Amino acid sequence: MRKSLVAVIVGLLVLTGLQAMPASAAAKKPSKVGLVSFVKANYDRNSNRTNLSLDWPDARHAKKYEIFVSRYSSMKKAKKYVQKSSKTKIKKLIRGKDYFFQVRGVNGKKHGPKSAVVGRTTILRPGPSTGLMPMRVMTYNVCSRVCGDNGYPWISRQPAVWERAASSGADVIATQEADNLDVLPGYTLAVDFSAKQIWYNAARFEVPGATTPPVSFKPATDPVTKCRVSSDPTGATGEIFLGRHGGGCRYAVWAELVERTTGRSVLMVSLHTVTGKTKASADYRRAEVYQMLASIKQVNAKRLPVVYAGDINSHRETKPSDSVRRPLQATKHYDAFDLARNVTGQHQSSYQGFKTKPVMSVKWGNHIDKVWVDPWKVRVDAWRNFERLGANGNRAQPIPSDHSPILVDLRIG
Repeated sequence: MRKSLVAVIVGLLVLTGLQAMPASAAAKKPSKVGLVSFVKANYDRNSNRTNLSLDWPDARHAKKYEIFVSRYSSMKKAKKYVQKSSKTKIKKLIRGKDYFFQVRGVNGKKHGPKSAVVGRTTILRPGPSTGLMPMRVMTYNVCSRVCGDNGYPWISRQPAVWERAASSGADVIATQEADNLDVLPGYTLAVDFSAKQIWYNAARFEVPGATTPPVSFKPATDPVTKCRVSSDPTGATGEIFLGRHGGGCRYAVWAELVERTTGRSVLMVSLHTVTGKTKASADYRRAEVYQMLASIKQVNAKRLPVVYAGDINSHRETKPSDSVRRPLQATKHYDAFDLARNVTGQHQSSYQGFKTKPVMSVKWGNHIDKVWVDPWKVRVDAWRNFERLGANGNRAQPIPSDHSPILVDLRIG
């Protein structure tokens, strides 16, 4: 674990005729515990219970720590655990439930301030255990033309986007706001429409029947919305018309990908819901997701595992509501973040603007860039905020996008 910054040494001078000073008299109040992070999670198939591993910076003068665990963000009815090290594993938690944690240092009878409250959902399902196909997925809003220069011209940002892709080891990359991303070195383009793309590693995967670069199907225009309707659902790739919201025509794109060595298939979706903080925008996001799910059900005649990835523009603390969570969960699709066995960079929000210093969110992480999977069909080994940071902890220059890429390791059953 992280070593203490200060080793507290209490020296007791014992002289003839004098008693030693009580240790409590020399005790110093511990400093406030810093940001508590979740680093691992697991699921016990025998008991159907889960556990969470926590880690936090050592507090000055702390001899031990009190860990408070509650089912409520107010921390009411919290259970208390005590231990010496600045990491712990909380066991026998109920699967698929929200838990909240605080930690404080203790030195004798003195208690330091409690840490900020952090929340985590336990793993809902253990996922399949046999016949697994590993697949690393990245979702990345690259904000190419729509962001303009923003002090970071696209011509200088694009190589930084390429670097993130090349160093990720991703098998599949779903991009959004990518209308000026014409090349992703090392990857083949499966589908490209309305600034949303799906790229894949052609050494591992192929699109069924694809012998030339894909050409988007050009269906008729809807007479009411003046938007192009969805493409032919019987193809291997296509686009889904989600409605006219937020002043524009909204779409998702999809592609069937087949692993060359095994012939196993997965359906990949890239999505970008409408932005906004009003009730109307939340309702639009919900409507877009419902339409996407209905269309993918029609597309997915083979009942393949589906991986939804994209800029959802919604998270647990979104006001007025996290409107996309319920419709996705209704079809047994859950946030890969909540299903991951290993988590890295959880507190760094995935939307960063073009700020140099990372935007942090304490309680949940507030990631609007997400990957959603069915935990009955897919196991999630790892989730990572794949932002490149410099030695000083700031975002590396040039900043590629106003979003961070999210990288997840899946095992498809």
